[in-house]
Amino acid sequence: MVFVFDLGGVLSDIDVQGFILRLQRLMPDGSRAELDADALQTGGGDSFLHDYELGYLTSEEVLQRLHSLCRPEVTFEQIRQVWLSELAPIQEHRKLLLQQLRKQGHTVCLLSNTNDMHWQYIEQMFCYDGYTLADHFDHVFLSFRLHAYKPEKQIFDEVCKIIPPRQHVVYIDDAERNRKAGEAYGWQTMASVYDLLLTLD
Repeated sequence: MVFVFDLGGVLSDIDVQGFILRLQRLMPDGSRAELDADALQTGGGDSFLHDYELGYLTSEEVLQRLHSLCRPEVTFEQIRQVWLSELAPIQEHRKLLLQQLRKQGHTVCLLSNTNDMHWQYIEQMFCYDGYTLADHFDHVFLSFRLHAYKPEKQIFDEVCKIIPPRQHVVYIDDAERNRKAGEAYGWQTMASVYDLLLTLD
């Protein structure tokens, strides 16, 4: 079998509203960020956030853009820490599940709309006690590297290139629009790791 996992909202819990509030605390009184929860969760439409998650902007350019919204004394490192605070540490049992699936001979993939700063932060979470990212995933598909974004067909086609014929695919993603895109390929979809664990028991 092939297991395809989303990142934010599935493997790592996300706090979008908290991130926005923390960013606004760095801004001058009476101003507001050019961000909202819907923009963050959908990639920001035609915003600079969407361009960042598609890999068309560098982290430095995004930090510059965010810094322009903040008070002059705010540092880039403060902004970076707030940016990373959107993602919670990955719980141990989720990492163990990925390892266990691979040890059982299954192919395990990560398919995520994400950006360079978030990915560098997340990647370090998989490096502990002698383990590396390769102990958890056979393949990693990231929007900012592929210049493609879920639920677009292009990024799902990239995953299909590595799936052997007649393989059953289980796709775990918290966003309904992404699950529907996976179902168009005949994938079995679930909304959470908890849903998957119920089927494995």
